[in-house]
Amino acid sequence: MNKEAEELLAYLEGFLTEGRRNRIQNILQCRTRHVTLVLEDLIDPHNASACLRSAEACGIQDVHIIENRHEFSVKSGVSMGSAHWLSIYRYREQSLRLPSSSASAHHTGLPASNGTQRRPADQSEQTRECFRYLKEKGYTIYATSPHQSSIALPDVSLDGPVAIVFGSEKDGISPVARELADHCLRIPMYGFTESFNISVSAAIAVYDLTSRLRKSDKDWKLSESEKSDLRLAWARHSLKRSDLLERQFWQNNKNEKSSQPNETSAFRPEKA
Repeated sequence: MNKEAEELLAYLEGFLTEGRRNRIQNILQCRTRHVTLVLEDLIDPHNASACLRSAEACGIQDVHIIENRHEFSVKSGVSMGSAHWLSIYRYREQSLRLPSSSASAHHTGLPASNGTQRRPADQSEQTRECFRYLKEKGYTIYATSPHQSSIALPDVSLDGPVAIVFGSEKDGISPVARELADHCLRIPMYGFTESFNISVSAAIAVYDLTSRLRKSDKDWKLSESEKSDLRLAWARHSLKRSDLLERQFWQNNKNEKSSQPNETSAFRPEKA
């Protein structure tokens, strides 16, 4: 964060109550990118929203949304505003349009299109793109699968960053996700039912992993730079019409700079 961004942060936080500032600081101490959640082609907005809510409540900062065939949407009554505090990465086809009030903090993959372009024959490209990005960042990718050959959730190693992938309600993870993942993951079941609902599975997984992570000696917390960036994003969201306050800040900043004398005009001796 550069000097101007730091000044903007201090300016906006000046409009927050002490309670809100303290809460932001406390939550940042619990935030992590060591574990991330990946949602591939979820259909039901209620399930999608519940997954976001669980991830945010467990202190996960990043969620990756893959939209090969289905456009991702959020039900505010279910998500309880959790998407506003997350960094959401979306991987989309050109023919998928971004909702007018997107909660995404980051957009990867191809930009939204205003047209009705035909989808490419390969409907797995966004999964490939997401996995490429995660592996470049050093994540070990676990694709969820109920098969007994999969690694059980309690046995997942947290020695390095971990990405947990959940697939659509109907078909589960795609064949490409299964092929490209480093491992398959299962949640142990003790009844006749083969699997949990996807939002329940996501909640169990992120709670287990983040709970174990906090009890470990791993370096799982955000860097100071990451915390500062999120403080600014969260301050903006915490204030009504923060855009107007920010506009006023930049205007004041511009006026202050223009009123400062430059080196050539700072001192002019009088002529004899």
